[in-house]
Amino acid sequence: AEAIFVLLILQGCGYHNPYLANESLNKPTAIIYMTVWDNNTNELGLESLIFQKTADWLQQHRHILVTGYKNRADYLLIGKILSVDYPATAYGTNDIATTLLAKVKTTYRLSDRTSGETIWEVKKSLRQADYAAGPDAVSSQCNKKIALTTIAEELSEQIYLEISNTLTSQ
Repeated sequence: AEAIFVLLILQGCGYHNPYLANESLNKPTAIIYMTVWDNNTNELGLESLIFQKTADWLQQHRHILVTGYKNRADYLLIGKILSVDYPATAYGTNDIATTLLAKVKTTYRLSDRTSGETIWEVKKSLRQADYAAGPDAVSSQCNKKIALTTIAEELSEQIYLEISNTLTSQ
């Protein structure tokens, strides 16, 4: 009974769970055109990873259609990877790094395709994940790839939530 009361209160306040599409909403499908992000770094493939993770998140939304045709879209999602940095955060014997931090700085925006108006923009998003340096270069690279995948997943989820919130508030 208490749980139902809490749910009714939250629903009355306009709360909705962005991870679940509401069947009762009869909103039209928003069509979004995404580009592979510009990559101003030497971290090859990171732009494709972010593109794929973002597309995966957006395709989960019942009211969003991702298209490869710019002229068919309602909205444009454009992003850029500004920088990637790997500072050491922990050291072992002989001052050898044991833990590193992958730091990815990005910018992205959603705009209306027909008017060109920016709906929202995030100018400097910083995401980070730590990873073990590993006993050799191969394991360090593997750990770095896992950290970058975590960052791409979290960034893509944030973009999904921002777009979902935008569509439900319009």
